[in-house]
Amino acid sequence: MENDQMQPRDAWLASLSRSYTGSAVLLTDEEGRVLVVKPNYRPGWQFVGGIIDRGEDAAECARRELLEETGLDLPVGRLLAVAWTHPTEQLNHPAVHFVFDVEPLPVGTEVALQESELEEYRWVEVEEAARLLGPAREPRLRAALAARADGVARVIGGVVTGI
Repeated sequence: MENDQMQPRDAWLASLSRSYTGSAVLLTDEEGRVLVVKPNYRPGWQFVGGIIDRGEDAAECARRELLEETGLDLPVGRLLAVAWTHPTEQLNHPAVHFVFDVEPLPVGTEVALQESELEEYRWVEVEEAARLLGPAREPRLRAALAARADGVARVIGGVVTGI
């Protein structure tokens, strides 16, 4: 392509896809139960996590959200899964969700729920977590659990966003 046919840099950047990006943690206890949280600003349950803020990376977001939402100041481990959601009528840009590992916690670990955003939390068996997380987040749960088991991070795609 000749230079006179190339777009100016600003126009080229404006033409690129942008994505909504979020980060979460797979948090379980030593019996394998999954921590799920219920936001007070929308229906459904979700992982501990949120939208990545300007100036932080995905792992930093996961750790910040873990501390904000649960009061637990824990190291965030390796990346387990990345989920790509295609644009839909509900969301005009793709969404990218990162899921990181956190070492299992002792049974009975107390959670200091962030009351400004969350109304409830539960430690639940995997199948109950899958049901509560619903069609947007259940594939992320399955991918993260598989990656934790075999050490191979997963990349998954879909059209149900969960944002």
